This record gives sequence, structure tokens and C-alpha cells, in this order.
Amino acid sequence: MSITHLANNGLTVDIDADDGARITSFIVDNAEFLRPRVANTFEWGLYAMVPYAGRVRDATFAFNGTTHDLPAVTNRHALHGTVMHAAWTRTRFGDSSAVFETSLGKDWPFRGDCTHAISLLQDRLRCELSITAHEDMPVQLGWHPWFRQGVAHTDFNAMLQRDSDGITTSERVTPATQNIDDCFLEPNSWPRVVVGTTTLEIASDCPFWVRYDAPSGDVCIEPQSGPPNGINDAPLVLKAGETFSRWMELRVVMD
Repeated sequence: MSITHLANNGLTVDIDADDGARITSFIVDNAEFLRPRVANTFEWGLYAMVPYAGRVRDATFAFNGTTHDLPAVTNRHALHGTVMHAAWTRTRFGDSSAVFETSLGKDWPFRGDCTHAISLLQDRLRCELSITAHEDMPVQLGWHPWFRQGVAHTDFNAMLQRDSDGITTSERVTPATQNIDDCFLEPNSWPRVVVGTTTLEIASDCPFWVRYDAPSGDVCIEPQSGPPNGINDAPLVLKAGETFSRWMELRVVMD
């Protein structure tokens, strides 16, 4: 285990470079916000989803006339990208910031690299993800935080309807208010999550937001550059040599 520890103004994070550059701990004023390690690797910490986020139907996608298979994870679908289990290389490190890099791995049919810059500011955790394509490819990225026993407050204009397989469609519907495992659009305000007496605001330049209320009592609020199954339904194509980036911040709310 290769842990990087960052600290700034009462905020600390631990990052495991050998486990997908996953943020294994985020502490604000002695309160832990993230679910600790559990047996199911998809259900703890805060990890990057690259080069796809959420489910990919039947673990397959087509690009430029060729069909490609992905690792099937849940109910025959692919899930959350190819880099969350990879060992990343730490390329920069300071007291309150670090940068990690990895390739997109053997389970992705195209060559490319990913960079994750993680920093602690005075009142927030900031994450920046970038993908650089070495050949033309569809791309998507996002983050998957598991907030420990969190209470979420979200206000979106629309939600995308799920089909009978649990896969997001393009149909806009009224946002659900309970039993949530859905993709949302157009926040009227930034989502918030409360753990104990501390509130975090989740901000991002990603246009899609997946919220999952877990049976364990944990809650996930996941900013994504595209919807689940987006590399099939709404692909963003990077040309060789191009880079695509998005950011997310977990901001401490001072009421």
C-alpha cells in the first residue's frame, strides 16, 4: 500500500496510489466523510471513473464500426471504468497537493493516459481529472464518492428515466425523491451532504449527476461528464493528441 497524506487547515486526505489513486479518507475537523475499506471494491472511498462512468450496457460498445467488449461486473454490464483498480504513479507531491498518472489499461481497447490532480485548499478538496488520447476514442470521466452515513440534499430540474435493466435512457422525467439510484441534470443549487454536524457542498463542471442512496445508509453523489452508458448513447470523441478535463470540489459549508 502506497499512501499519500495531504493536510491543510484541519482538512486531511489519504490517497492510495496502488488502488486506483483512490481517496481512502477525507477528514474535516476530525470527522471522517468517506466510507472505510470494505470487501466490495466499488463501495468505499472516493475514486475516479475513467474512461467511462456508470454502467455500460451488456459490457460492450461500438466505435468506428467495430464492437468492443469490456469487463462485465454487475448484471452483465460494465461498471465505472478501467483505472479504479490500477496502480498509479505519483508524479508531483507537496504538503497539500499531489498529482497521479496512469494509462487506461489493458481492458480499454485504445491507448491513452489519465491524470488525477488532488489538492486541499483552505476550505475544500479539489480534484481535476484529465484524459489524453493517443488514438481516436470515445471518453467519459467522473468521480464516485461514498459518503459515510450521509444525508443528501439535492435539487435538480430533471432526471433521466431508467429502463428495465436499470440503464439510464435519454427520456427526461420528474426527479425522484426516494429509493434513488438515478442520473440527474441541471442542479438548481449544488448538491450537499451532511455527515454528523458538518455539511459539504459538491460542485463540478460535469453536467450529469448520479445519486445513489445505498441500503447501508451511505449516499453517493457522482459528478460525471456523460450519463451512464454514455459511450454508447452520447459519446464524446477525442482525437489522437487531444486532452479532455473536468473538475470537482467538496466544499466545507460555513453556515
